[in-house]
Parts: sequence; structure tokens; C-alpha cells
Amino acid sequence: MGNSVSRIQEPSSGQAEPLLRRESKRGELRPSDRPGTRSFQLLRFGKRLPRAFRKIPWEQSRVLLLQGPVGPFFKVLQSRLLQDGIDAWRICFNAGDLAFSSRKNRITFMGSRREWRDWLNEILASNTIDTIVMFGSERPAHIVARELASIHGVRVISLEEGYIRPGYVTLEESGNNACSPVAGCLPPENYGSVYDGSGKTDFKSFRKMSAHGAIYYAIRTLFSFGKQRELYHRPISAFPEMFYWVRNAGRRILGQSHNFSTIQTLLEYWNKKYYIVPLQVAVDANLQASALGWDSVRLISAAIRSFSQSAPNDTRLVFKIHPMERGHNNFGPLIQSTAATLGVGDRVDVIDVGSMGLLARHAAGMITINSSSGLSAIFHGTPLLVIGKAIYAHPELAICADGNPDFDSFWSSSHVAEAPFRHRYLAWLKEECLIPGDYYAPHGMTLACDGILKSLTDGTVIVDSENAARVAC
Repeated sequence: MGNSVSRIQEPSSGQAEPLLRRESKRGELRPSDRPGTRSFQLLRFGKRLPRAFRKIPWEQSRVLLLQGPVGPFFKVLQSRLLQDGIDAWRICFNAGDLAFSSRKNRITFMGSRREWRDWLNEILASNTIDTIVMFGSERPAHIVARELASIHGVRVISLEEGYIRPGYVTLEESGNNACSPVAGCLPPENYGSVYDGSGKTDFKSFRKMSAHGAIYYAIRTLFSFGKQRELYHRPISAFPEMFYWVRNAGRRILGQSHNFSTIQTLLEYWNKKYYIVPLQVAVDANLQASALGWDSVRLISAAIRSFSQSAPNDTRLVFKIHPMERGHNNFGPLIQSTAATLGVGDRVDVIDVGSMGLLARHAAGMITINSSSGLSAIFHGTPLLVIGKAIYAHPELAICADGNPDFDSFWSSSHVAEAPFRHRYLAWLKEECLIPGDYYAPHGMTLACDGILKSLTDGTVIVDSENAARVAC
């Protein structure tokens, strides 16, 4: 039958009933055994496309769960939704998704990106889906889903790591980061709350996330084939990936003394005399979609060159490598060799650990492509240069380069909004885009499921984006 995608086959007789039935104990799609009823069966097919679903009355809310964070969070979420009377169905795109899913109410999609568009378009056109829930709005499968959902009027809840961490996850309508409905916006003028940074819970889940990620990508690479690779959101191979994570752990251990001594020196002797540059994960969808042509290598070269020519002589430039990038790309030698070539080798530092909030508080400025670390700079009143598109890219909050940064002038910039304005913005962002929780620690998963369920059941609109846009964009 060749490469295949999922198909619902509809016999021609009987009375219509719900499209996706849980007839077996395990919940797979199968024909109804009741005589005189219309039955539906999940099949695989080659180039043929499924007929559009009929509009069938359905008493329960029906939700499609697409790809989630690495690990079991979407499995836990689906179970919670089913328990609360929501007909939640999981779409799995590869073996990694399957490994962290339940057999109940599960559809395995085996097709290409084009076939995914055609298949999902017919499902959404049938008016049988109320909401789509996804993690990461810029993944290939999710870009297609968001576009089609907009056409068919289907609600999209897009999850992401918390803009403010730890203790929170992001929950927004239709998209995240630069695709967020509040991207580049400010709160209404009468918004009165302020954010003081308190109340955050550290679930200490980095190790769990790393372990889930290693397992997910290893299984995905070893047991996913053919067209499934077209919908990969990160092109990762199993054996190199395992090596990178082992190397990550080794570099963390070996570099611990250097990192801590460098940070201590910066805080004690270079307070407000260093510029921090948080580098991002190269394969991060937010970076790839909204960097406006920039990446870490280009940023390193351009920032050091300008720093050597225009920055005050009594300042330092500090690059912070992302902990999840530490084993994949060793930017340290590139940074050090570039700095040495340009004559500032003794004024440029490289670290890969440390509290971003603490580093931002004591920095003279921050430069980023579009990292959420920029929110730490906003909170602490540190001048911020944002190169790409970011949720906080607004001229009252940061210097927005729109892909053409003026590094030379930034070294002497003091552009910072007043504290009440900044803290009001962060409180608004937290209220509109974040819910308490975590995707990897058990208690955090429970809290996150609570927030998602509340949004689904009470019909909460996450943000009045039209009002925000009129006020500030």
C-alpha cells in the first residue's frame, strides 16, 4: 500500500454517530459493533485522500493534542482531560511521540507535510474539533495546524516553556514568542498590577527534561522512517545526540570551577561594567523562525568586533552559552580566538552556567537575538538590545534592531524604561500568558494540567489582544 497516512473510512449505510469512537478497551479506532449504525475505521492509505467528515453532533468537547514537550506531559494531560469529560485525541507523528503516549484515543500519522495539511484540513472542515493543543507554535506540523485552524475557526492553545522561569509555563492563544498575540504590545494604560519577582517555584526539573529529551530523540531517530522525517522539528541523530549529552555533562563538570570563579569576579569587581550576551540553542524553533538572519556565530563575530572598536576600555564582554547547547556546539574556542585576533582576548569571558537574573542585574547591558533572557534585563532595568523578533520587542522596553543592530552605539546606551512601567508590563505578561507549573516535575505537571483544563472548560480568552494592540502597538 506504500507510504501511508491516517484515514477514516466511512461505510455508506446507517445512522450517523460520533466520528472517533473508543470501542475497544485500549481505545484504538475500530468499527462499531452495533448493528444499524454508521461505523468508522482508522486505515492507512497511499495517495488517496480521505473524504471530509460530516458535521456530527457531539456532547463532549473534542480536543486534538499534537506534539508536546519531550517526556510524558501530554500523556498525563490527555488522561486528565478524559477524566474531566473532554474527548481528547493524541496525534503522534513519530516513534518518539508514540513512546510517551497512551494507546487510548491515539492516531498515528504516517505521512508527509503535504499529506498532513490535506488530512487535517478535512478533519477541521468537518466541524468536529473544538480545540487544538500544541507545544511550540513554530514546529513544522504546528505551523500547518495553526494556519488551518485560523481558516476553519478552530481554537488553538499553544504552550511553550515559561517566558518567566522557574515556576511558570506559557499558555497562549494561537502562537508563542514573536507569534504571540501580545508580541510587541504593552498593557492597557489602566492596568495596575506590578511584578516583583516573588512567588516563583523552582521545580528543579532540568535533569528530568534532559533525560526525557535523550530518550525521545534516540527513539525517534532509531524507529522513525520515510516521510515522518519531514515533520521533525529538530534534525537530530540518535548516536551523535547521545554523545553530545555525555559531552554536555563532562563539560559542565570540568568547567565548574572556571564558571564560578569567572562569575564571582564579574560580580565583585565588574558590577555594571560588563555586557552579557546569552546565546541560544541553535535548533530552537523560535530562533530559526524569528532571528531575521542572525545566529550565534554571526552574533559572536559582530559583537566582539564592535566591542573591540567602540566599547569603553574599562568594560568586559561576557558570552553565556546555553546549558542545552553546551555539548552540541563548543563556542568557547571561537569566542576566544576571535577576541584574541581583535586584541580584546583579556576582556572577553565565556561561561555556561549561572543565574541569568543575577547576571542581568549586575550587567551594563544585554544583547540577544530573541532569547527570553531579555525579560530578565527588563525586570532589572538593564539596557537591552534585541536583534530579532521577540515578544518583548517594543521601543519603550528595549532597543529594537529589526535585524540591523547598531552595536557601536549600544555600548554607551542608557535606554531603560522607568521601573513602575517595566514591572507593570511584566505583571501583565505573566497574567495574560503564563500559568503555574512545569512540564517535567510531577507536581509541576499537575499544576500545568490544572491551568490548561481551566482554559479549556471556562473558555478563557488568554488576552484581549485587540485592546492591547490599540493601546500600544
